[in-house]
Amino acid sequence: MRSLRIGLLLGLRQIQRANFWTTGLIIFVMMLTFLNLIAVSGILVGLIAGAEAAVRERSLGDIILSPRDDEDHILETEAVERQLSAFPEIIAYSVRYQGGGELEANYMERRDLRGERDIAAVSVTGIDVERELAMTGINRDIVAGEFLAPDDEGYIVLGALYTEEYASNFGDIFETVSGVEPGDTVRLTIGEVSKEFVVKGILQSKVDEVSLNTYIPEREFRRLFGRIDRNADQIVIRVEEPARNDEVKAALVGLGLERQAKIQTYEEGKPKFITDIKNTMNLLGTFIGSIGIVVASITIFIIVFINALSRQRQIGILKGIGIDRRAIELAYVMQAAFYALAGSALGALLTYGFLLGYFERNPIKFPFSDGILVADPEETALRFVVLFTITLFAGFLPAWLIVRKNTLNSILGRK
Repeated sequence: MRSLRIGLLLGLRQIQRANFWTTGLIIFVMMLTFLNLIAVSGILVGLIAGAEAAVRERSLGDIILSPRDDEDHILETEAVERQLSAFPEIIAYSVRYQGGGELEANYMERRDLRGERDIAAVSVTGIDVERELAMTGINRDIVAGEFLAPDDEGYIVLGALYTEEYASNFGDIFETVSGVEPGDTVRLTIGEVSKEFVVKGILQSKVDEVSLNTYIPEREFRRLFGRIDRNADQIVIRVEEPARNDEVKAALVGLGLERQAKIQTYEEGKPKFITDIKNTMNLLGTFIGSIGIVVASITIFIIVFINALSRQRQIGILKGIGIDRRAIELAYVMQAAFYALAGSALGALLTYGFLLGYFERNPIKFPFSDGILVADPEETALRFVVLFTITLFAGFLPAWLIVRKNTLNSILGRK
């Protein structure tokens, strides 16, 4: 305890007598190291988190009902709807009918009937327009024309990636039709049945499930696909408190709805590749941040080493008058701890006080997502512990190298 008290006193005096600008510069370096460790990883993970949030908002919602493994459709869909409507925790839901078809454009202008047709294989989703807009608000992703109205007949909304003009930025990887604009007529073929639709709007979203889809009213979908039983292919649900979607799922299971459909929370039903990419980005960010830790530890090592080397005569005198070497080493470790704590505190204040809110209001615009900053407090605390521990070692090692020298040689300045 005596060595501890003396070491803390010596360390405090050294910090107080240190050059203000030098101390400020070291703290600034530690702050940048902390930000490099937290923010770089947070932005990389935030790219995927932004995509994940978009999928949840525009497509899958908080709870997903899909056909059971031994069924083609959700059984007794109308009965399921009535039970969902009675749930106070559920604020919106959308019933979807899904299938595949062939979209043909420009067939009226084609002069050579034996020539190549302008066709594309498309996904078709039949929706209740009012429920879908209340659930996902995908009408906000319209880039040309308008979205469907509740009483529309004979209208279709196309995902942008089915049109050559919008999909050309991604190369020749999607089946597309060309020259299609709102107001044009296209033909949708399902097996032996064909129907002409007027293109009412074009959707462009950073969610593939939206941009690679076509939307028609559910009553027209059921006529085209012969779905007279009204059993849907998917029901997506928005709950009042997304963090409690596990509880809502358990309540739905308790009502016996699992006999009609497979019930999954968003976390269970989201595409697996999103989780895999998120983990990869987190690992990449940690690797980049670890380089910053190494640089910062070397910086601290050099600063403490030069400081201790310039004070080796005073260190020799302290040892000569009976100050324990552990107290002297502790003084330099305390300096390093001060730099790490001050820099990390400023970095945390900047991250949680400004950067998180800034990126939430001004996300980074990427082709596949609106990137945000993700800084989980538990991960931040863990990385701070790693940074703090390495900094303490970087402060201890040079002090140990200097203090272990012969006392008389230190006082006389001998090597």
